[in-house]
Amino acid sequence: MLVSEYVKGPFVPISHLAHDWELHVGVTLSPAEERTMVREPAQAIPDAVAKRLPKVRVLVVPFVGCRDSGDFVSQSKPEGETHSAVWVETERLITLLLACRELDAHDTGFEFLASIAELTRTRLSSEELGRFTELLEKELHAGVQGEIDEDALAAKQSLVASRGWRRRRGSFEDYRDIAFAGTLAEYMHGLWHDVQIRVGPNHLPFPHLRRRLELMAEMFPPNPGYQVFAADLETQQ
Repeated sequence: MLVSEYVKGPFVPISHLAHDWELHVGVTLSPAEERTMVREPAQAIPDAVAKRLPKVRVLVVPFVGCRDSGDFVSQSKPEGETHSAVWVETERLITLLLACRELDAHDTGFEFLASIAELTRTRLSSEELGRFTELLEKELHAGVQGEIDEDALAAKQSLVASRGWRRRRGSFEDYRDIAFAGTLAEYMHGLWHDVQIRVGPNHLPFPHLRRRLELMAEMFPPNPGYQVFAADLETQQ
């Protein structure tokens, strides 16, 4: 069924999530899968993020495929391209579909956070965009090569390869948007559970990663009981 039609169905929530969001499922989930895919990630999403969005209704489905007529929900693995998450927005409701059959429960949970990060990005103020832009420009001037994830790395490498990124505002803004969504997703990922810091030329050096996460924490403070860094890192400045 096309996603545009599927979301019109009569849904009775199986449970309520943090932020007064709702969970519906089109597959059988164990209690552990439900916690990992949706419930625990939702609890880690800062209230300051949730307040930017209308109500969110999460639908966990087997697969979401792609074809010329539009994205569609499928009970079996479709041929061709698939999505891990798609959403339909109205003024008062975001219906977020999470496809769970090709990913483990943790990865589905991260796709949930990544979707919320992208939805939040489109609702930033000009001042907030300016703060993140300034941070990225400082990184570029310093020659920082790594990035928060593969998508941001590819966008950054393409931008830097042009040797004129200061004049290519459109390309820079594309990179900025990808980097912001990836950074916010990773920030919420770290609030959800302990995350090991990855090192290497393709990853952000820790001092730059820390500055980004600190900026996210200023924009979107953690909920009570959650913290950005492990206790042994709080003393590292």
